[in-house]
Amino acid sequence: MTIFELLHSGTSAALILAATIAGSYVVLVIIVLISPGSTRGKAARDLLGLHPFSKKGPDSHGSHDTDTSPP
Repeated sequence: MTIFELLHSGTSAALILAATIAGSYVVLVIIVLISPGSTRGKAARDLLGLHPFSKKGPDSHGSHDTDTSPP
């Protein structure tokens, strides 16, 4: 079944996109776990750093500790 058929069958485009992103993340993690020292594993690790699931939010950088707003 193609994406075009999925969209016309009533499946949400957001669901299709989420499944695609999750699938790519799982594939990259498996590649890193299988061959962490190889060129393929290093490239997969670099791609994982760019993946949306690997992005850190503004709260994880400690930005709430450095409040610059006036009192």
